[in-house]
Amino acid sequence: MEKSQEATLTKLFSGKGHVYSLLWWTDPKSSVINARSFVINGHDSVPIFSSEAEGKQQVTGSGYEKDLVGIEPSLLAAILQKMDYAILNPGGSNPIQFRTCVIKSYAKVGGA
Repeated sequence: MEKSQEATLTKLFSGKGHVYSLLWWTDPKSSVINARSFVINGHDSVPIFSSEAEGKQQVTGSGYEKDLVGIEPSLLAAILQKMDYAILNPGGSNPIQFRTCVIKSYAKVGGA
């Protein structure tokens, strides 16, 4: 991974604001959060978005608009540990596909 990409992920996952992804619950009363994934560049990857605006722009017309959810970066990092890959801003001009283990240190202790 390039240093600039690593710096982008560090800034995103160490920040205080929300990170956005396509998330869903099997039961509204459940505390289990599931992340949608898609095969992107040959890897089963969870799309994540750096802002709500980026997410809305990139998922418009996909049928997944209702699944775009803002979440604490540390909680999303924990959820992503169940997957091998994620991709930041997949429909943007500079998507970053990465192994989720690179953000493990940001995962909320006791999270997902």
